[in-house]
Formats: sequence, C-alpha cells, structure tokens
Amino acid sequence: MVLSKVEVNLIRLLEAAPRQQNQTKLVHYVTTARELLEQLGSETTPEGISSVSKAKTSEYSEKIEALAARLAAPEPENEMPVDENREVESSYEGDKPGSPISLSSGLRRRPM
Repeated sequence: MVLSKVEVNLIRLLEAAPRQQNQTKLVHYVTTARELLEQLGSETTPEGISSVSKAKTSEYSEKIEALAARLAAPEPENEMPVDENREVESSYEGDKPGSPISLSSGLRRRPM
C-alpha cells in the first residue's frame, strides 16, 4: 500500500499535534488537518475509486475532532499566578540609595 503525499502529511500532523502546547499552533494544526483530510477524500486512483478507505478517512476524522475538542476544553488556570517581578522588587527594597546596608545581608563593606 502506497501512501500519498497528502496522507503522509496528515499522519505526521496528527502525530505531532498531541505534543503541541501552543494553542495558536494547535488551532492551525486542526485547520490544516481538516484541509488535508478534505484533499485526501477527493483523491482518486486512475480507476476512479477513492485512494483511501472510508474506515481510514473516519479514523483520521475522529483524531482531528479529538484535537478540536481539546481546543474547546478550557485550560486549567494556575491557582495563584507567580509574579516574578514582585518578588525581585521586594528583595531590593533595602538596597535603595542612601539606606544603610545591613550586615546580615552577607555583603562585606569595603574600606574607603
């Protein structure tokens, strides 16, 4: 059984999509997969029969719809987003110009 270029591309896309974390790219994957499936369904052999069986077409379609359902499901958000800038700001508050350097900070004073 020889696979067409369109079918190979569709298979590769369906294998790579579950690992994709970027939602924008995943939307593009689903759109492209649907287009490839449509092209694959319209391909025929020289004898005029479909180059891909109905069972294979429906299998691909189910995989694509599973990806689309993953997009539709809301992503679980972090309970408390960590604001790294806030932590950094609070650690430098004692080091403002004009404020005395605490000796417990681990820094040595240089004699001037």
